[in-house]
Amino acid sequence: MIKNLLQEGFILKQKGHYKHAIEVFYKALELDNTSSELLLELAELYNLMGNEERALNYIEQILDKNPAHIEALKLLEKIFINKNALKEAEQTAKNIYCISGNKHDLATIFKLLNQQNKFDEIFEYRIESPNAAVYEEQAKALYYKKEFAKSEELLKKALELEPYNQSIILLLGKVLYIQNKKDLCVTLLEKLVPNENNAELFNFTGLISAYTGNYRHAVDCFNSAIRLRRSYAEYYYNLANTYFKQGEIILAQKNYNLAISLQPDNNRYHFALANLYYSEKHYKKALEELNGNFFESRLLKAVILYDTGYLALARKELSALSLECPDNVILQEYKSRIDEELGLN
Repeated sequence: MIKNLLQEGFILKQKGHYKHAIEVFYKALELDNTSSELLLELAELYNLMGNEERALNYIEQILDKNPAHIEALKLLEKIFINKNALKEAEQTAKNIYCISGNKHDLATIFKLLNQQNKFDEIFEYRIESPNAAVYEEQAKALYYKKEFAKSEELLKKALELEPYNQSIILLLGKVLYIQNKKDLCVTLLEKLVPNENNAELFNFTGLISAYTGNYRHAVDCFNSAIRLRRSYAEYYYNLANTYFKQGEIILAQKNYNLAISLQPDNNRYHFALANLYYSEKHYKKALEELNGNFFESRLLKAVILYDTGYLALARKELSALSLECPDNVILQEYKSRIDEELGLN
């Protein structure tokens, strides 16, 4: 009898008839109210229906009987992740790994640590023979810490284990791009499979298309990325850069402003917009975008002061910048021009 009910419940669940499946499993539970399997099925079904409270109730019943029930713990972890309760999800993931010792479960811990910016904690674990997923999360932590060479090294190890893993290839592409190894990115792009739901893939493809001069395709890619993640400022910034390279000033200005509206404190975005205004000789607007101690912003400010005839102020700014970056070519060029015009050579 109970076997038939279980079979009927599984079929209904597979077909998406969750409410009817629950009714069937309740009947089975009347025959065996101690079955962890039945309790887990009910927990999963209630979670699928969006009733997390009921799902948690059944998970609690399972864990009261067996605190080491892996499947119940994994469902609990999933619920915490969906609720963005990352600290609770992290602790649950650690409990799972203590029981399983499985490296995929360890990678889940690392993923949750990355999401909470706990990058250093990832490297406190001693791991023998990491799998590709562990290498990937470690590399991701190093990427966030801007340790790009080390990140690249780990990603190459990951690809030795899983040569066709798309998320690893894409992350390696991002790491290579930021290190200005763009020719390697062009080759790497050939290994990536198109995916209409992957905003980061569209963004990376856009960057490489822009690098190779295919601006029209780059624009299409950035717009596709934006459609998938409208609140991600970097995509608007990359789109604006592409428009600017094509001389489409109005569209570039619009998208720089969109990026700034999403990330008002990002100095790169303000500098890019200021540079656009400078190229159009809108010096006042450019200066309004230049703020803080961002080196490029201060250098552009000095250039604008020079171009508008404020030689002494420009020289003062350039002299201060020289202490920080004495080998900057643009800085030295403008400083020499000013010294020549003022007769200081």
